[in-house]
Amino acid sequence: MSLEKLTIKAEKNNPGSFTDKIEVLFNPSEISMTIPGGKMGDYGLVATEDYVTLSLNLFFDTTLKKYPPENVQKYTQKIVSLTQPRIGKNHKRPPRCQLIWGTISGKDSVILADCFLESVTKKLTHFLKDGTPVRATLDCTFKEWKDPDKQKKIENPIDDPVRIVKRGETLSSIATEEFGDPSLWRIIAEENRLINPRKLAPGTVLTIPPL
Repeated sequence: MSLEKLTIKAEKNNPGSFTDKIEVLFNPSEISMTIPGGKMGDYGLVATEDYVTLSLNLFFDTTLKKYPPENVQKYTQKIVSLTQPRIGKNHKRPPRCQLIWGTISGKDSVILADCFLESVTKKLTHFLKDGTPVRATLDCTFKEWKDPDKQKKIENPIDDPVRIVKRGETLSSIATEEFGDPSLWRIIAEENRLINPRKLAPGTVLTIPPL
């Protein structure tokens, strides 16, 4: 069995499309995750609005690959570039990422499903006689990303209960946007007493009930 490499999938051209695939040169020896819990408020224990952060140290050494060794920054730059704005049209932003390592039941084992590279510290630690760097470490901190619109709906589910159907939309696609789960389309259908949920005419006014 071949060694599974930790893989970073990132948006390449289109938002939400994780098609840029980066395999690390050497797997990290450990991964540190900070998962926020609750905190005490004026009326007891409440949930925090903090995000999961993940820290890992990546090692790069091209002297072990081939001779003469390559410039190690050929490999480190792929990850460092994840901090640079490149997604979007007018106001570009850094790409969102997914961190994957190994499999579970035949599927990718996702460590962090939606995040961005918040910061990275690069250290060049070994050089050839001509000054070419051939060994490096990257101290990376990834931070969880959450859709602000979905967060707003979670925090205030009755903020905007009315929705007008657009051309091409289905109850499943609307349930995905409103609830994050396409299988919850029946809740919308029952709330609006739809006789034929599969025939959803553009312009139909729907009431979106809170979960």
